[in-house]
Amino acid sequence: MEEKEIVEINNKNYAVIDEINNNSITYVYLSNIEDSNDFCIRKASNKEADLLLGLDNEEEFDFALKLFVEKNANS
Repeated sequence: MEEKEIVEINNKNYAVIDEINNNSITYVYLSNIEDSNDFCIRKASNKEADLLLGLDNEEEFDFALKLFVEKNANS
């Protein structure tokens, strides 16, 4: 079993399930370890190594989700 990095957000533990770099932005895909239906996307800060930022808007969320789907389409 592959060990996943765990991140705490709003008192919930999320496993990092994927990271995708696109145009100098790293999108981080997270799944709640206690509820697999609780999925979120954040982006890594360019200034602070361990800081995850929320996405700017719904369009950015849709774009990041499209990147994830395209990358994992054959998995």
